[in-house]
Amino acid sequence: MKGISISANGITAASLTSFLRRCTQYQPQISLIVTLVLLVISCWIAGALLWQLFPQSHSVTRWVAPTAVNTTNNVQTAKLQSSDINKANIFGRYSKEQKVVQAPVVTDAPKTRLNVVLVGSVVSSNPERSLAVVAHRGKQGTYGIGEQIDGTRATVNAVLIDRIIISNSGRDETVMLEGLEYKKLELNQRPRAAASNVAGNNPIDSEEKLAAIRRTITQDPQQIFQYVRLSQVKRDGKVAGYRVSPGRDPELFNSVGLQNGDIASHSMVLT
Repeated sequence: MKGISISANGITAASLTSFLRRCTQYQPQISLIVTLVLLVISCWIAGALLWQLFPQSHSVTRWVAPTAVNTTNNVQTAKLQSSDINKANIFGRYSKEQKVVQAPVVTDAPKTRLNVVLVGSVVSSNPERSLAVVAHRGKQGTYGIGEQIDGTRATVNAVLIDRIIISNSGRDETVMLEGLEYKKLELNQRPRAAASNVAGNNPIDSEEKLAAIRRTITQDPQQIFQYVRLSQVKRDGKVAGYRVSPGRDPELFNSVGLQNGDIASHSMVLT
């Protein structure tokens, strides 16, 4: 019967045998594909069964419009909070600054017994700028108001034309200029504010220059001779004063209104 083919629905036995042989060759690949397909189907069925155990609610939450905000109450609350903060005085209570009334300086104080010598003075209409050159134990120093004289417990209270007033252990005392005898101040000798002689289109610059000169003299009293030259003038064998003339830097000399040849009683008036 070899070589005879039986036809069934157009498929011969030979072609079917050939197809089966080919399938046998690819059986491992076909088995793998079928296994994967069955595995996917099994997972899908298992997932569906699992979701059945936990039924989900499909109801949609109803949207509710937000309630209107009561702005009046909010404003009142804000005002209330602001008032509470103000009452808390976080930064402290405000109080008017009271002006400090300075006690008048005693100008007729008795002569001091301290071994100090007033070599010279620079008197200003602003007391804070006045200077006194004081020698103590052979050492000179320049002192302003409120500064303590080196080697003593005395502080300078006032700088006048011919003397300074010091506070020695709470007691006001007078130190006269070198060469002058002590005497009480007369009425017309009371200290008064000097008129301003600072000239120029820019008084601020002049003030700054004078302040710089003051610092220089304070650090080194000998520097005063760079601005003013002094020559001693005697009358009846006593020192009457000093004849003044401008130094290498005439800034200080011109600013105080001095003229070449003026006689100063041991001190300068600085406005």
